[in-house]
Amino acid sequence: MWRRAPASTAGSEHQAMTDTAIVAISRNGAELARRVATELGGGSTLYLDRRFLVEEDNAVAFDLPARPLVQSVFQECRRLVLFMPVGAAVRLLAPCLDHKHRDPAVVCVDDAGRFAVSLLSGHLGGADKLAQEVASILDASPVVTSASHVTGRLAVDLLGQEFGWQVEADPQTVTRASAASINGEPVGIYQEAGETGWWPSGQPLPDNVKVYPSFQALAESACAAALIITDRTAQDAPSEKTYSDALPGKFVVLYRPRSLAVGLGCRRGVPMEHLEHLIDTTFRDNNLAKASINCIATAELKRDEEGIGQMADKLQVPVHCYGESDLNSMFPPEGSELGPTPSPEPHRLLGIWGVCEPAALLASSATELLVTKTKTDRATVAVARMVFRGDQTELATETQRSQS
Repeated sequence: MWRRAPASTAGSEHQAMTDTAIVAISRNGAELARRVATELGGGSTLYLDRRFLVEEDNAVAFDLPARPLVQSVFQECRRLVLFMPVGAAVRLLAPCLDHKHRDPAVVCVDDAGRFAVSLLSGHLGGADKLAQEVASILDASPVVTSASHVTGRLAVDLLGQEFGWQVEADPQTVTRASAASINGEPVGIYQEAGETGWWPSGQPLPDNVKVYPSFQALAESACAAALIITDRTAQDAPSEKTYSDALPGKFVVLYRPRSLAVGLGCRRGVPMEHLEHLIDTTFRDNNLAKASINCIATAELKRDEEGIGQMADKLQVPVHCYGESDLNSMFPPEGSELGPTPSPEPHRLLGIWGVCEPAALLASSATELLVTKTKTDRATVAVARMVFRGDQTELATETQRSQS
């Protein structure tokens, strides 16, 4: 929320962190900035030149020159909207620039409110989107110059960003793959995990992008850039051969979707290090990427298990806990070869036929396990691939289009 600074406050004052900072240095800019702050709402902090404060303002007052305030806010916010000329903004921010992966999104709006200019971190930082938001609020024209935006090409470094996918490739490879996409060179995509709604619904893929039904088809294609959406570290398990090794001559970019549910069971008091070693070994032996872990799943009676909680904190994922009836419901009828394998020992002690396998299936909504139970004398682990509902048909349709 905005914070009101009393008109008597001297100098500039602002909170330590804010999602969106909005700064105006003129009377007209202040009027426009109020509208933007009102529409953007919570998470926005409005900064106004003290001369243009009115009684109703929920704003932080500052005195000119604006340089100290703007440079300080730049370091502390995620998005910055400046109501000032682009040239002035460039001169103010130039000493603060660090890296496109770290700098906040910056948008400049002219004093008449006619243009919202995506100035900095337009692509990765989201300034292109912010410029469109601000322009919509002010009935202005967004000015966006990112190549993928203006040409309608696929943005290699933004693919899956809305789902939290991690890009795995060195910066030079990403740059070269991006250049291939922007310049209309063939780009191939192969997906075996993760959300499939990564391209706007109803909008055809760019004519230089093709989705391949198999890794082999991608490998045999003439594409310059190969974009692989996967939770695996290699195609064959176990293997020392990386995806780049398997695709010589192509710019290979991997995307790690949060697509793996890790089921865990353990004895009371098992330390986090023991669980981590079990997970690391299991993932290495099955060529799975830890960056793709979506959650940890376990039994309700393990909710307060310290080692599991610490493991989840280290992975920065949630823990899903399931009760006895839910876990037991995942086991097949006697004699069936489908589903988890029941274990008599936990059933004798706890009334549960097993933990790691049914928990992984419950958390993933999958019907089969990617990795069946692996165990030590103190813990068990199983892995299932997440089922993302609602967009499978969309991907299938888009794949058919790209192959036609």
